[in-house]
Amino acid sequence: MLAQWPVLSQAAPFTSGNLVIYRVGSGSGGLLSSATAVFLDEYSPSGTLVQSIAMPTSVNGQNRRLTASGTANSEGSLQRSADRRFLTVTGYDADLATVSVAGTASLTVNRVVGFLDVNGNVDTRTTVTAFSGQNIRSAVSDNGSGAWLCGGNSGVIYVALGSTGAATAVSTTSANNRSLDIFGGQLYASSSSGAFRFSSVGTGLPRTAGNTMVQVPGGPATSPYQFAAFDLNAGVAGIDTLYVADETAVTGGIQKFCLVSGSWAGRGNVPGTGELTSLRGLTGEASGTSVRLYATNSIRLVSLTDASGYDGTLSGTLTVVANAAPNTGFRGVDFAPVAAAPAAPELSVAKAEGGAVAVSWPSPSIGWTLQEAPGLSGPWLTSSGVLDDGQVKRLTIASPSGRRFFRLVFP
Repeated sequence: MLAQWPVLSQAAPFTSGNLVIYRVGSGSGGLLSSATAVFLDEYSPSGTLVQSIAMPTSVNGQNRRLTASGTANSEGSLQRSADRRFLTVTGYDADLATVSVAGTASLTVNRVVGFLDVNGNVDTRTTVTAFSGQNIRSAVSDNGSGAWLCGGNSGVIYVALGSTGAATAVSTTSANNRSLDIFGGQLYASSSSGAFRFSSVGTGLPRTAGNTMVQVPGGPATSPYQFAAFDLNAGVAGIDTLYVADETAVTGGIQKFCLVSGSWAGRGNVPGTGELTSLRGLTGEASGTSVRLYATNSIRLVSLTDASGYDGTLSGTLTVVANAAPNTGFRGVDFAPVAAAPAAPELSVAKAEGGAVAVSWPSPSIGWTLQEAPGLSGPWLTSSGVLDDGQVKRLTIASPSGRRFFRLVFP
């Protein structure tokens, strides 16, 4: 599929494990409600700026412009695809300095979806005529073949990669929404509506019209934007731990919820103080039952580690990782896309001498990591003690007890 993209190759490949922030403004002047340049800034987890990728500000073949309102902080939610291979960004097919760009008619100023792959290639062919007179805010993809979109009106819509014009209104249950993401094969949305703060959208990944958004039991009740969900407890089916960026002034911050007896119960909130309030961007990665979170407001990238696991109470203090330059603004954040996984090597489990068990796979397989868990639903932890003789990689378990599951993951 990548070979068919009429891409704008203008960047170095992304580095796995790095963060990417949607930024508005070049720094040359104050931010206004007019159409403003958009950049994707790649940062190391420690806050070192690696590169900045500029979204197009002029038409180039089939690729359209992608600009944003300089003052609409609700825009710019950034998502990595479910298969982790693409980033999706949203904006307007508008010249720089187009006045009050979010309020323009979408038939005149189309809304744009941008796709970026691991090599930093940019594809902005995809446009829609939805969200007329309102912001386009978020896009998420499952595998780069299309994306679900939301904004200030029009509900949740689906567009195929490279399509233009009208799009499929997947659900109009809630017209005004903020951020979309996919977890456990299910599409979710956040909203400022009292009835739809955090909702599932249809069943699975709907691409046709007529689906219903359903508020999850419990969950956020204030002002959610981006969110991240994890499966930390093998005893609870599917995702069981949810983190939400809340923009509420003073009290807002990162909220935690856990699925207990079928309802999402609050498990703490780490509010920002001073310049660290009004968080809107959020992403995270789990290592065992510990989760490392990253969040953004308009001027800061912050981090927080939650080691309390499933049903534990979130606590701690937000740590500043990076700062937006003057006359620029941070929006959404997510991890950098990764390359498609090569064919998986064959994993073998066999009895060894003395009643031991050996788990092995071919040594030339580069990038694959062995993980183990007490059950298929996890939590999956990286195995230690793997030896490599140049032909075979092997983990030997001297005295196995109970059930243990193994898998190879990439990268």
